[in-house]
Amino acid sequence: MILFAGDPHGSFIHLYPFLQDNENPALIILGDLQLTSVAELDKLAQYCDLWFIHGNHDSKTVAAFEALWGTEWKTRNLHGKVVKIQSKRIAGLGGVFRGQIWMPPNKPLFFDPIHFCQYCPPEKLWRSGIPLRHRTSIFPSDIEHLATQQADILICHEAPKPHPSGFAVLNELAEKMGVQQIYHGHHHENFNYSSSQHSCNYQIINVGFRSLCDEKGQYLSIGIDDR
Repeated sequence: MILFAGDPHGSFIHLYPFLQDNENPALIILGDLQLTSVAELDKLAQYCDLWFIHGNHDSKTVAAFEALWGTEWKTRNLHGKVVKIQSKRIAGLGGVFRGQIWMPPNKPLFFDPIHFCQYCPPEKLWRSGIPLRHRTSIFPSDIEHLATQQADILICHEAPKPHPSGFAVLNELAEKMGVQQIYHGHHHENFNYSSSQHSCNYQIINVGFRSLCDEKGQYLSIGIDDR
């Protein structure tokens, strides 16, 4: 069984009952883990085959960034990859669109991180590369790289259309990759795509704040963001 977890924002306790009740589950977290260390990842991995993509909150602090990119856990980030997990080819696109780089449908200002760094003032660079904030920004090169591959499922942090805050470029990517499902996080309300007017050859599931879905797109747990 493959389980898809919406934005945990630092709390993972709601996941354990489902992981303990299933044999050899794979868990894919759809961004905004918002960690301070790798301790929670190490604990979760005792109960499942653990994967994730990053969200915008995962570069808000150095500690959050280091937990995902500064340890061996970086190999479990599905961003920019297609990985076969329990017979499903799963493609990952982490991060968010930001106007300083690219806010579709507008034209991008920069194609890739190298291009951005060429025009970024040296004092704003971080560790000789793009600023920490933009380590979770989506570049056109990310989309272009994935568009050459095929997958069964696309996971992303941002939403596609017809979500009110969605991006058609993600629908275009899904069509090029031939996916059957899109799972995304970021929006905490568990948007109901089945009641919206859209025509496509794939299912879209918004796994909201501290929510959990199975590989059929069925909610096992729905969290409420009361913040």
